[in-house]
Amino acid sequence: MIDACAWIGHWGSMALPGAPGDVVDSVADVGSSRVLLSPLDGVFAHNAHAANGAVYDAAHTDGRVLAAPVIDPTVATWEEELQHAVDAAALVVRWLPAYSGFGLSEADDWARIIGEAGRILWVQTRLEDARRQHPQALVPDTDAAEVVELARRHPDMTVALGGATWKAVLDLAPAILSLPRCFADTSQMDGMDSLLRLVDAGLAPRLLYGSHAPFFMPLAAVARVILDLDAETANLILHDNASTLLGPDA
Repeated sequence: MIDACAWIGHWGSMALPGAPGDVVDSVADVGSSRVLLSPLDGVFAHNAHAANGAVYDAAHTDGRVLAAPVIDPTVATWEEELQHAVDAAALVVRWLPAYSGFGLSEADDWARIIGEAGRILWVQTRLEDARRQHPQALVPDTDAAEVVELARRHPDMTVALGGATWKAVLDLAPAILSLPRCFADTSQMDGMDSLLRLVDAGLAPRLLYGSHAPFFMPLAAVARVILDLDAETANLILHDNASTLLGPDA
């Protein structure tokens, strides 16, 4: 199993068990041998890049970790941070548009640079459900349709839709399937038969398992896949799709 969405660090509205070892052990306990890890400590900071060192360190010391640094293209030094990701062999970089304060319609030049660097662009639409956010720190979701539209404008780069609801992804299924390099993670796709409906829509080859630990319990994320789907389809989502994206060493 490859967990494509997990986080380390602190969060303002709740106490999370976000130490790197705790997070990686929690996803490993339910079967994940590799985990794409990103930092939370820089989300509300003026420069999100300062927190990326924690995931680079984790990847250096723990063979189960693949660093997925957060890139904020509104910061003047963002291209230097992207080069750091390239030098560290981090295949995935994550955008948090709602927290960085930019719209995807204005992000084409930035996306093009990331694509030219050969990185996978992971656009996180949500970190925390609005119902759990502090009333003085409400951050709306990024529209999943805008992520898919970004992918349409950049068909030669791989774009992953992170944190979207199953209904949003189901509504976008025809558009996603028309883009061979567009994917979505399962991290916030809770709901009765949610993944089964997406699989019935033909999306099994485009879904990437993600736990969203430590916000959510990894066991619930795994159960969502293995209880409702046949073994072959579950294996696609839990491992094969991500392995194809990240390479045989993942």
